[in-house]
Amino acid sequence: MHPPGGPRRIVVTGANGFIGRHLSESLRASGHRVVGLTRGPAPVPVPGVETVFARDVMDGEAIRRALAGATAVIHLAARVHAEPEGPADPESECQRVNVDGTRLLMESAIAAGVGEFMFISSVKAVASESDTMLTAHTPPRPEDAYGQSKLEAERVVRTLAVRHGVHAPVLRLPLVYGPGIKANMLRLFAAVDRGIPLPLGSVNNRRSFAHVGNVVAAIEAALTAPSAAHETFYVSDGHDLSTPELMGVIAKSLGRKARLVPVPTSLMRGAGRLGDLLSRIVPVHLTSDTVAAVLGSLYVDISDLREMTGFRAPMTVEDGMAHTAGWYKMRAEPGR
Repeated sequence: MHPPGGPRRIVVTGANGFIGRHLSESLRASGHRVVGLTRGPAPVPVPGVETVFARDVMDGEAIRRALAGATAVIHLAARVHAEPEGPADPESECQRVNVDGTRLLMESAIAAGVGEFMFISSVKAVASESDTMLTAHTPPRPEDAYGQSKLEAERVVRTLAVRHGVHAPVLRLPLVYGPGIKANMLRLFAAVDRGIPLPLGSVNNRRSFAHVGNVVAAIEAALTAPSAAHETFYVSDGHDLSTPELMGVIAKSLGRKARLVPVPTSLMRGAGRLGDLLSRIVPVHLTSDTVAAVLGSLYVDISDLREMTGFRAPMTVEDGMAHTAGWYKMRAEPGR
């Protein structure tokens, strides 16, 4: 990624995170100076990346130091899990981090003369489940505090971008996977690898996924495309899968066989609701949200991203899963 004028100084928030590390590596490989703005406690583990530590997202002094001399900001940092008080409460962490923090960062960037600001959002700003494809024309109906805060932050970015003439595309990401995955996708890899029977044989859905390398390519494409200035794009691998198809691709990448048991989806949703109740007492993985993630549909249209930025996914979903499986196999796991 070499825009006119050559290598630049790019600030990446959340540079210590899953996507942030991969993005920082790619930007450094392209010759850019990268400043990772992070809460720490460790510096960004990418050679050549300058780390600026912030107490939290509202640490104005750290933000100003990171922005000194910067030409672009890529804002990845976010609060994913909401506090109980909800998005309408000013004290909510989703509101404070995702909305107020984004506003402060972008206003500070504009004051520092930064001309490019990219906000990394989520498909959850529009929906958590949908039986129809999400497109640029789909009315947003976020279903939780995280999604609502992301949608509000998108609107903050758009308002400031138009008012100040800043190039500020927004990318809405689906579930992102690749080396370094955590949470649900990592658990799926582990279950398939260990031959655990999964009650997913009756699932009939359609979901979009994005390999982290494809996300990085989309960020780089939209950051430099003049036509992307005030646009919002969905990102994916470009090939949607049902949950059973996903399990088959994971199994193939691991050299295993997926063991899928047909179980009525109504029973699984009931188990998720029971998990919601138990989660108030003890930590549990099976909740309504995790069940919805494997039963429900959520797929996106990336035609605008392709047409307006020239984006082409460097990885197919099969290649992406194989890449992830290679990393997974190298992990040191007790009992392996």
